[in-house]
Amino acid sequence: MTRSSERAAGPGGARQAHGKPESPAPGGESDGPRYKSIFRTLSHDIRTGRYPVMTLLPTEHELCEMFDASRHTVREAVRMLTVAGMVSRRPGVGTRVETARASTRFTQRISQFPDLLQYARNAALLVRDVRTVKLGKRLAETLGCEAGLSWLHINSIKTLDDQDTPAACTLIYADPAHSGVQVEVKSRISLLRLIEDHFGERITEVNQEFSATPIGAPMARQLRVEPKTAGFVITRRYYGEGGVLLLATITTFPHDRMKYSMTLNVA
Repeated sequence: MTRSSERAAGPGGARQAHGKPESPAPGGESDGPRYKSIFRTLSHDIRTGRYPVMTLLPTEHELCEMFDASRHTVREAVRMLTVAGMVSRRPGVGTRVETARASTRFTQRISQFPDLLQYARNAALLVRDVRTVKLGKRLAETLGCEAGLSWLHINSIKTLDDQDTPAACTLIYADPAHSGVQVEVKSRISLLRLIEDHFGERITEVNQEFSATPIGAPMARQLRVEPKTAGFVITRRYYGEGGVLLLATITTFPHDRMKYSMTLNVA
C-alpha cells in the first residue's frame, strides 16, 4: 500500500557550530515571557543565516546552556518555531531549519502517528462552548457513527503564537461511553493531553479526511472572515480496538491560513 503523507523532514541536516547567541532578541528580553524572547532570537538568527536552511539547531541541552533557560522554556520557544513553519523536529535526528521566513499560515507536516501526536502537542485550543449533542444523520455520517447518539461536543479556536487572529475552528466530538472527558468554557486545552488523559494507548488507528467547504456565518464570526469564505477542512477520527470510534475532530481553516504539503513515498 502506498502511504500518502504531509511533507516530512528527511534525516539529513548538518548541525551548525554554536555558542552564545550572536544577536539579541528584538524587542528586548523583558518584552514578554522568556520563551518568546528566545523564539525571537532564534528566528532572527535563522533569518540572518546563523542557522542556514537544512542544518540542525543546537540540541535542547545546548540551547538551555546558551540561553541559561529551563528545558520547558526552550521547548516552548522551539514549539513556536515549529508552528511558524521555520523548523521541524524529527525523533533521532534533531531540529532542522526548513525555511528562513516564518509562515503566516498554519503548517502541518505529518507522515507517521508520532508526528500526529507532535501536532496534537502543539495544538493549543481555546474552548468556546461545551455541551452534549444528539447526533443528527448528517453529522453522524461525517463522524462515522450511528445517528441519535449523545456525544460530548467541544467548540474551540486554534490561534497562532503571538497573533490574535484565529487560525482555525476545531470541533471535538467524544463518545462519553468510552471516556470521562471534562473541560471548562474559556479554558485552554491541549489536544494531546485530552487524548492521553482520556484514551491513553487505546487509540489504534487514525483516519484523516480532507475537504473544502464555504464557511458558514456562525463559524465565520469566530474566525473573523466573511461568510462563505473558502474553508479547508481536516476531519480526523480516532479508533480503538475493534474499530470503535472514540474521538473525532473537525478543523476548519480559512483558505489563506493553512498550508498543507504532501509527499508520496513509492515502495
